[in-house]
Amino acid sequence: MPDGLKGPSSSELLSQAQNKLIEHLQASEKRYQDLVGHLRDVVFHLNLELKWTFLNQAWHGMSGYCIADSLGCDFADNFSPEDTLRCTKGFDDLLTKQIMEMSEEITFITADGEQRIFELSCRAVKDETGQFAGFAGILSDITERITAENKITFMAYHDALTGIANRRLLTEHLAKELTKPFQSLSSLLYIDLDNFKQVNDHFGHTIGDLLLCEVSDTLSEYIHDEEDLVARMGGDEFIIYFSDLGTNQTQATEKLAMVTEELRAQLSTPFPLGKLQIRVTSSIGVVILDRATMSHNDIFKYADAALYHSKNTGKNQVRFYDDELEQTERRRQQLEEELSQAIKNEEFLLYYQPQVDSSGTNILQAEVLLRWQHPKHGVVNPDEFVPHLEEYGLIIPVGKWVLKESCRQLRVWQLAGRSQLCLSINVSANQFSHPDFIPFVEQCLIEHQVLGKYIELELTESVAIHDIPSTIKKMNKLQELGIRIALDDFGTGYSSLSYLKHLPINTLKIDQSFVQGLPHDGYDAAIVETTMVMAHHLGLTVVAEGVENTIQLDFLKKQECHLYQGYLFSQPLNVDKFSKLILVD
Repeated sequence: MPDGLKGPSSSELLSQAQNKLIEHLQASEKRYQDLVGHLRDVVFHLNLELKWTFLNQAWHGMSGYCIADSLGCDFADNFSPEDTLRCTKGFDDLLTKQIMEMSEEITFITADGEQRIFELSCRAVKDETGQFAGFAGILSDITERITAENKITFMAYHDALTGIANRRLLTEHLAKELTKPFQSLSSLLYIDLDNFKQVNDHFGHTIGDLLLCEVSDTLSEYIHDEEDLVARMGGDEFIIYFSDLGTNQTQATEKLAMVTEELRAQLSTPFPLGKLQIRVTSSIGVVILDRATMSHNDIFKYADAALYHSKNTGKNQVRFYDDELEQTERRRQQLEEELSQAIKNEEFLLYYQPQVDSSGTNILQAEVLLRWQHPKHGVVNPDEFVPHLEEYGLIIPVGKWVLKESCRQLRVWQLAGRSQLCLSINVSANQFSHPDFIPFVEQCLIEHQVLGKYIELELTESVAIHDIPSTIKKMNKLQELGIRIALDDFGTGYSSLSYLKHLPINTLKIDQSFVQGLPHDGYDAAIVETTMVMAHHLGLTVVAEGVENTIQLDFLKKQECHLYQGYLFSQPLNVDKFSKLILVD
């Protein structure tokens, strides 16, 4: 530095440094305040007495309280006693247990009285001496997130239509109940609305849904205990769980009997839905829980079994699961297992009953009849097991086997010289409605080189008139393959000239119940005569079933019946005996 010029004194340099430091700190403070001030979350400081010492601008927006009024106030002023106690313990833990951070969900009451859910996250802070001076943290408003999570959880555990519990919630609730020590008897009621499908078909699904909501409201009125539950299992099936029926088995059963009868009567009272009065009945299965031996799966199974027997005895009934029903259910389960094994072990057989012309000797075709070669009981007739095949969902694989085996055997007979022989095969409702029914029939014809005109498929009236547009469409496709359609057991169901006019059928089979009384029963005779006249006008072939004597035969001949089937001509025969009958030189 040139002589004569003096530099800044040390005090001046110190002052300049201090000013720069102050400017730097002020800029840093401004950046901090800008950052904190624009945060959506509340940044706070609390002293050791848990009084607010700092709150950023977000406090006013989130709480509705003025910041100046809140500073110096107690933390507890804004939260519930339960939340305050929980957080106070958390603050103490930060000071005493060397926990780095605490996080709690707490309910905050805003200035206008609204409840909001805040997430509190904070740490303990120390002063320049290293002593704890208070707490610093953040409050985040998570109300919308919690509301959305609660909504998702509610949807996962409740029925979307009715708002009551769903199967998942019921299953978890029941599993939890079964782990509790025994204090009282409990029970499960399995409720099914009878013929609910008819409501949907006749009035539409909107009315059906309204009815389900009304039913769920009615069932909910029976819930009085905190652990009781009403749930919708799906469709028109509901469950009520009663948790406290006392400790006396007899009294519990009597109480349930009164409740279920009252419930059944209430559900059968017409429900006002707009201008409509919709009446349904209900079937109810009841099981009293045995906590020592029953799992929740057992409970559902037993309640379902009781419901099944309730519906099977005429519907609009209440059935308790008891020792007698348990034995029945065991036999039912055993039969289901035996039928499943019968499919695997190929225990089913086909029998054939001839259908002859008026001469009584010329066999034009035969009805295919299913038999079960039981390993212990011998040959079992279809009446004893076909309904159970339907019930257990086994009719589809068995029905496919019948179609395939019938085509295979028909081809054998045709190659042996009976080229014009026809087979008439019964088709169940489940088979006919199955999506791959027609493709499978076509596949059988192709695989075994059988022309469709040599196959007749028999449908009952109830199958034929269910969803008539769809039925007509399927029948037309079958007839495009050359297959003929027979209406089986005509006169026993919904016999109507209107649907006969529209359905593309080829054959009417008069049920044996009308043939048995011929010719002396005037009612049977009138029905048969009328059916014959109608069939002739419509160009339909008529087959009379159950012909057992020549008197019946003579009467039917006078009515110009086309084909005759019954014990007068032949009983159903196994494949060997039928082969000998039709392949006689």
